[in-house]
Amino acid sequence: MSRNPSPIKGRGVRSNPPNRFEAISYAPDPDYADHAEIEGESPDPRTVFLKDTSRTIVTFNDSPDVGFDVSVNPYRGCEHGCAYCYARPYHEYLGFSAGLDFETKILVKERAPELLREKLASRRWAPRTLALSGVTDPYQPIERRLRLTRGCISVLAEFRNPVTIVTKNHLVTRDADLLSELARHDAAFVMVSFSTLRPDLARTLEPRTSTPPRRLEAIETEFDR
Repeated sequence: MSRNPSPIKGRGVRSNPPNRFEAISYAPDPDYADHAEIEGESPDPRTVFLKDTSRTIVTFNDSPDVGFDVSVNPYRGCEHGCAYCYARPYHEYLGFSAGLDFETKILVKERAPELLREKLASRRWAPRTLALSGVTDPYQPIERRLRLTRGCISVLAEFRNPVTIVTKNHLVTRDADLLSELARHDAAFVMVSFSTLRPDLARTLEPRTSTPPRRLEAIETEFDR
């Protein structure tokens, strides 16, 4: 008998569907699931932050469906937990699920600013607009503490390399100083994303993002030019 999990407070999805690339998947026993503490399937799964040891930080793509061809992702996975996020399937390439794993197993690129500086300093680098990010929100909650996105923007400002940012978090206003510096050279473009203006619906669709009113406040923030 199929079991339809109950909604989980603060999470965008209810379960972990099988990884399409893995031959074996795990499922809780429906007669025991209410009492089991199965990783990723417990009633209140905690967020786990894992070290990402990537040696490069700039990603290129030639997809006609993506509005940019170069991007930087300080994180992989996103605790914002938007139920509709197109990036969820990318977590399967890491051996995780596109479900709860995407919002509870966050990979952290601790060397992101350092790797970005190495890339921009290379003689082979031809300045072009970088998208920050592509498969995660660069201002998800952990950024408040780790400040990897800010570190990357600081490097971009140092090199005056153009950047475009899409986020659902008011935290982007924290970096108004660096973004203003880039804006003085017409090298910064920030977009704040909405799916709804209704706070109750936003809590369901995108549970850990800034509320719609807070995002409107972010849009009102003036950057010096």
